[in-house]
Amino acid sequence: MNKTLSYIYLLLFVVSLLGSFYLFSLPGASLPSIYWLNIPNLDKYIHAGIFFTLCYTGTIALRIINRGNINNAYLFLLCILFVLYGIGIEFYQESFVEGRAFEIADIVADGIGCLFFLIWFLIKGPLKKVGPDRNRDLNQN
Repeated sequence: MNKTLSYIYLLLFVVSLLGSFYLFSLPGASLPSIYWLNIPNLDKYIHAGIFFTLCYTGTIALRIINRGNINNAYLFLLCILFVLYGIGIEFYQESFVEGRAFEIADIVADGIGCLFFLIWFLIKGPLKKVGPDRNRDLNQN
């Protein structure tokens, strides 16, 4: 991977992390309401999607930092750190964000997003290294 692409992926992770913090910092009254989209617990799906994205971009960033060497222990640790980030966000919302409250269901949704990422990654193995002979079908993790 060339340096420019590496920097783009690292920037994508930083933007994802800061973007999630911004979204979680919006006051309750500022949250958009999609009245025509009547999906029960839509915010929980959004939480799960955000944390899936954080795990994905975090894995790419970790892989760049470790120069391609990443194993499942790193992935589990990364997901645990993001679940802890989700718990911290709930305390932050309860204490500092107007109109937002601590919700156990949000933490569960955050954990489910991380769990879905782990399952998806372990089944699909999307971040495969490409060897010098271009063997893309062999997972060299």
